[in-house]
Amino acid sequence: MARISEPLTLDIPQELAFDQVADFTTTAVWDPGITAARRLDDGPLGVGSRFEVQLRQGPVSLPLVYEITTYDRPHRVVLETKGLAYQGVDDVTFEPVDGGTLVTWNAMFRLRGPGRLVDPPLAVGFRRTATKAVAGLERFLRAQATS
Repeated sequence: MARISEPLTLDIPQELAFDQVADFTTTAVWDPGITAARRLDDGPLGVGSRFEVQLRQGPVSLPLVYEITTYDRPHRVVLETKGLAYQGVDDVTFEPVDGGTLVTWNAMFRLRGPGRLVDPPLAVGFRRTATKAVAGLERFLRAQATS
């Protein structure tokens, strides 16, 4: 199982940070591992909202469907994905700090079934990919604050 916990302190309003992260269509902008993202439903964003992202793994692109399972604006959003061979959870919190926001991204991704045997090397690659994604998120959110 691969896990990360990445804190970011940003000089942006808590609500702006929350809204940009909870709308998972933005992942295609800031996460270098995601080649496309789209919302699968209509209506207000909240529990039950679903997104499809295209995850690039080498030459292969894998579609992952994420669903918001916790939506506590502007404090916390949890998105989960599950397939026959994998499970993932992204749990993101937003706390006001010194005129800005502390964004903490906790993520878990694991393979299920026989794929569990490759979990240890997956964890190394996941951490490397997640670090790049969080750096992209930081750049994206800083740009949103100035636009």
